Amino acid sequence: MPDILRRINTNKVIDLTRELVRIPSENPPGNENKISEFIKEQLTKIGIPTKILEFSKRRPSVIGIISNDNKSKSLIFNGHTDTVPVGDYSLWKHEPYEANIEGGRIYGRGASDMKGGLAAMLIAAEALIETGVNGRLVLEFVADEEVTGYGTKDLLERGYKAEYAIIGEPTELKVQIAHKGVMNLRFIVKGKSAHASMPQTGVNAICKASKLCLTLQDLQTQLSNQRHPLLGEPTLNVGVIKGGVKSNVVPDYCELIVERRLIPGETKTQALHEVDKVLNKLHNGDPSFNANYEVLHYAEPSETPLESSLVKVARECVKEVTGSDFGASGFPATCDMRFFVNQGRIPSIILGPGSLHQAHAADEYIEIDQVVKAAQIYTLIALKLLT
Repeated sequence: MPDILRRINTNKVIDLTRELVRIPSENPPGNENKISEFIKEQLTKIGIPTKILEFSKRRPSVIGIISNDNKSKSLIFNGHTDTVPVGDYSLWKHEPYEANIEGGRIYGRGASDMKGGLAAMLIAAEALIETGVNGRLVLEFVADEEVTGYGTKDLLERGYKAEYAIIGEPTELKVQIAHKGVMNLRFIVKGKSAHASMPQTGVNAICKASKLCLTLQDLQTQLSNQRHPLLGEPTLNVGVIKGGVKSNVVPDYCELIVERRLIPGETKTQALHEVDKVLNKLHNGDPSFNANYEVLHYAEPSETPLESSLVKVARECVKEVTGSDFGASGFPATCDMRFFVNQGRIPSIILGPGSLHQAHAADEYIEIDQVVKAAQIYTLIALKLLT
């Protein structure tokens, strides 16, 4: 093991991860102020020049830079400070903000997604400061990843860029080079209200919406013919349906919320064209069918080439620390990598401690050993890329 990795102290990793978990930073509503101040204090303590930048009022991101002006190589460590809400407390056996330790795990909201990753990046930065690092290392701890991603987008627009970026989402220490995009759509199906004793005098919006659901299911079958080598097929899910006021009233309104996951190579325009075809087909077959839609949210997919030097170096470092080369895989969710790849044109990977199966779940936890190894891996990657 290189001497620099011996500086990564397990007890320090545990203490820092627990301190981060104990600071609530739920989003919504968007509450990153306290954790941002804590991270700024940690960076300042180890001698890293630090700023807090807000993309909107009281939505702070923290940025710290280790820079050697004699070197041009640069790398970003990016992690988000917000978490999803705790949800139903009754489902938790461990208090979500006590950061209890049991069986080599730290429990709490955000432990896996992604305060373990934040701790690993902070510990790696300290090791690199103590031993010296060439080039430029940019540390980004961003707000609002769980809802919009505006924290990372804002920093890119302010000019904080690098040759490479690592996003510390939970990947179980596997190098992941692609992720799906997501588009949320709201469909409004309109009918005509009438007394339920005379349904033929009205137009039942719920029944019309059921036809839409079935036709969207047919679209999902068509989508399954496409496959990405790392991410599999695109998906479509009708997640919410709302309509009607009483059983004795023919409903004149029904609302659907649909989620569409896109694979790299698919575009927003293409996905919307498919939706338009569905609606046109239904209207042509039934003149009383009346529906429209709006896009609530869109985040594009992204991918970094397997042959990128970042991917190769990261895999080498994972193998050096863990003893295994897990290859390169895909991240099934959506994350801030899309901004680096699609807008910043920065080759990026997703790599961090913890499991996506734990993210957003009750009794969320992270394996302590993974956080330690993540800190070691981040340190090695920075040394190799910035030398």
